Amino acid sequence: MIKPEEFRIGQHSVPFCLKDELPECCFRCAYLIYEEFSVCFIDDPFYYHCAYSWPDKLTTTLPPCLAENDEK
Repeated sequence: MIKPEEFRIGQHSVPFCLKDELPECCFRCAYLIYEEFSVCFIDDPFYYHCAYSWPDKLTTTLPPCLAENDEK
């Protein structure tokens, strides 16, 4: 399973076929986006990305993975 902090800082993108590798909190997050790649090494050309660390993000909402850490 991919660690939320690694996904959040952009170290990984995840193909749709491996979406079970993403933490559950990602699917409640405004920063979870997907993109289609025309050149792909697997059958599924769509990949999930976390846009939280992108400089041009459109929101300042705290992602669920950080909000859950603050509650602990």
